[in-house]
Amino acid sequence: LVLVCTNGRRDRCCAVLGRPLAAEAASAGGAAVWEVTHLGGHRFSPTLLVLPHGYAYGRMTGPAVKAVVEAVRAGLVVTEGCRGRSAWEPVGQAAELAVRGTTGERDADALEVILPEPGEPPAGPSGEPGGRWVRVRRRDGTAAWRVRVERDSTVPPFPASCGARALPQARVLATAVEPLPTTG
Repeated sequence: LVLVCTNGRRDRCCAVLGRPLAAEAASAGGAAVWEVTHLGGHRFSPTLLVLPHGYAYGRMTGPAVKAVVEAVRAGLVVTEGCRGRSAWEPVGQAAELAVRGTTGERDADALEVILPEPGEPPAGPSGEPGGRWVRVRRRDGTAAWRVRVERDSTVPPFPASCGARALPQARVLATAVEPLPTTG
């Protein structure tokens, strides 16, 4: 199931960009496509959420949405345009996507996020303010990583919604991915 935000009342970009994207997703076949009223993240319009895995995508294009629909059918994740799995908080989303980027793992259910990183203070060993270590592991127990996640305020100003004034933005950024020894 692919949910596409097409609600123009909150943000006209969702309607202007979301409606054609929903049609493109439907034309890909193989997955039900529903137009919905709100998914959050208007600044990432057009946005979509794929179920049952719960991955959110933003700034999608027609060809990209077709790749996502194909991947959903196969139980896979496309990381391009992916904002993360909605089950995780933002630091977990960034950590999981960083591990996927490092390892090439595409199976939607292969990884899980563990928050907070066991045995680590919230700021991590370096004491950097706002930074955090997050653990990601394969559900089958064959591999694990710790990922350093920090707030990045160097992003250029960007409108929070269509037609809005550009404002300073921040993002959550994974800055290190370290493999951990596994037991078993």
